[in-house]
Amino acid sequence: MNVHEVQALLASANYYAGAIDGNAGPQTLRAIQIIERNGGHDWSKWPAERILIAAGQVVLAAQGHEPGAIDGFAGHNTREALSSWSTQQATGARPILERRPVSAAGVPVSKTATQWPQQRDMENFYGRAGGPEATAGICVLPFAFLIAWNTVQSVRKFNCHRRVAAPLRTIFAEAARHYGEAEYRRLRLDLYGGCYNNRNMRGGTQKSTHAYGAAVDLDPDRNQLRWGRDRASFARSEYDAWWSIVEAQGALSLGRAADIDWMHFQFSRL
Repeated sequence: MNVHEVQALLASANYYAGAIDGNAGPQTLRAIQIIERNGGHDWSKWPAERILIAAGQVVLAAQGHEPGAIDGFAGHNTREALSSWSTQQATGARPILERRPVSAAGVPVSKTATQWPQQRDMENFYGRAGGPEATAGICVLPFAFLIAWNTVQSVRKFNCHRRVAAPLRTIFAEAARHYGEAEYRRLRLDLYGGCYNNRNMRGGTQKSTHAYGAAVDLDPDRNQLRWGRDRASFARSEYDAWWSIVEAQGALSLGRAADIDWMHFQFSRL
């Protein structure tokens, strides 16, 4: 997210009336200070670029585009929120993701897949989105994963829904045994893109599987939301063993099932 984009966001929310010129001058900084003060934030210890991004995230969230945490990092949730906002500004409508189904023969179906609900039944199975059970489980990782949007930080475990904690631990442990740590890292399967996030699906009003703590994203930069198998790295054959391990636990790859969002796998059926 650059200064031009932040200024456009600030202007759309009536915080800023200056030129959209990419220059973070006094008017831009005053607008950001108002957002920081009104929201009760304390960004005083953050560098200027991070503060700019955080202000843009606040506007995106207020306008219903769900950038994820207000943390000043332009990760994949923030980029997708900005893309959705830009499309709405240009056309008056939010983008709707198009699922491109592939042949059933191309997507192995695990015998355990039916233990997980269809998306429309997730609340009956998992409880309410954003509820306490959505983060009651803990997935301990086989070694430290890097945070995809801030790779100077790492994580050894993360919270998820209690019902998916055991299969998640199995997936990551089995993949580590299969590939070994060096190959695992070369394939960038160690770039953690998030699990729990209480938000709606992109382009819709239904709660995301992330809002139930029942989905995980990995390596979002090389497997972006709207990329198909022609661009996504996780569509390559060297990841077939990874997807077999995921599917053995009944989890669903949106990339393999619908040719979108190859970063993502979830414990629910379409």
